[in-house]
Amino acid sequence: MGVQSGKSFLGLRGNALVMSITETVGQGILSLTSTFWSLYVLDLGASISILGLLGLVQGLFRVLIQIPAGYLTDKMGRKKLVIWGGFISSFAPFTYFLATRWEHLIPGVMLEAFTNIVLPARQAMFADAVDPKRRATAFATIHTLMAVPSTSLPIIGGYLLERMGMLPGMRLAFLITGVVMLSAGLGRALYLKESLTVEKRITERLSFRGTLLDIFEPVIRLGVLRIAIFGAFLYSLAAGVVMRYSVVYAVDIIGISKPQWGLVHGAMGVIGILTRIPIGRTIDRLSRKLSILVSYATRPIFIVAFALSKNFQQVLLIEIGNHIFSYFQQPALEALVIDIASTQRRGRAYGALNTIPGIASTIAQILGAFFWEAFGAAWAFYFSALFTAAAAVILLAFLQEPKKRED
Repeated sequence: MGVQSGKSFLGLRGNALVMSITETVGQGILSLTSTFWSLYVLDLGASISILGLLGLVQGLFRVLIQIPAGYLTDKMGRKKLVIWGGFISSFAPFTYFLATRWEHLIPGVMLEAFTNIVLPARQAMFADAVDPKRRATAFATIHTLMAVPSTSLPIIGGYLLERMGMLPGMRLAFLITGVVMLSAGLGRALYLKESLTVEKRITERLSFRGTLLDIFEPVIRLGVLRIAIFGAFLYSLAAGVVMRYSVVYAVDIIGISKPQWGLVHGAMGVIGILTRIPIGRTIDRLSRKLSILVSYATRPIFIVAFALSKNFQQVLLIEIGNHIFSYFQQPALEALVIDIASTQRRGRAYGALNTIPGIASTIAQILGAFFWEAFGAAWAFYFSALFTAAAAVILLAFLQEPKKRED
């Protein structure tokens, strides 16, 4: 049960190959709009504080359901959650297309959250299908494939906005995005196969306390998972502080143009394609801990450098460097979860890993707006650097990898 048989390509086989294609199409198309999302919200009449509030609404909706979704993933199977979550989230771009005020974005923000609500099911289904000896490589491969659209779509998006204007250009981009996401959802429904055999259905009535303990059982039992989650909590707090505001800082404070910001993201996509798989192979040879620390320890330097940037060339070089080192973190962290969690625990383990850092990311968006308005725009980035440095110290001091990895 769990791992699918057959030959693998860069650690991918079966459902992992199907998901690599459908996620590349369905999630990759989001880079057409996500690059300029914050500017769109502001053009619809929102303030920096409202921008943070929308992030809070989406984040709360996402994180409150992630752990139950992880529980259902382990108890009911993966496929239904993956398919229905994908279909529901694909209606968000159509909602954004129809918006005429920032308040109209709220339903779409909640629909879009379903992409992340079912993330434990997607991660568990992918994890079940990868080659046990090439786990980090497999995760790096899917992230590489998903980066392919980001090499060109942000540039196309920036061109649309320059030619058509912010609102008409974004509305056209949202319409395209919705159609592509629906097509990817159809592909998942047709080709994915259930990867978890539910051996025993729960017939007895469980108490609330018993169910809650069952949901958090991997976190309670696995000390390595607790430390990894705490480090990811601080890292997500740091990322969330500047998540919605980097594009605003780059355009309004540093002074680069929207097409230039699109070029920055396009360049990062190219670098991701060239480096993610070699980095994944490196992670499979190195320890997970060292790989995660590479990202955590270097990020503060790049964040401060971004805040002090003066022109497009500096922003480009800094963002490329930041992303190269950040590519070590996610595959190593996702591979670490498979190493310590059995097939029957993976949904709940990923649910906890997504939820608790997700709470940090949600809170941080409000903090970012507060730092921006209370102390000045650059201070959001300085606090982000501080939180990331704290995450590196925690992992360096306390994270211990398992001696034996789960199959």
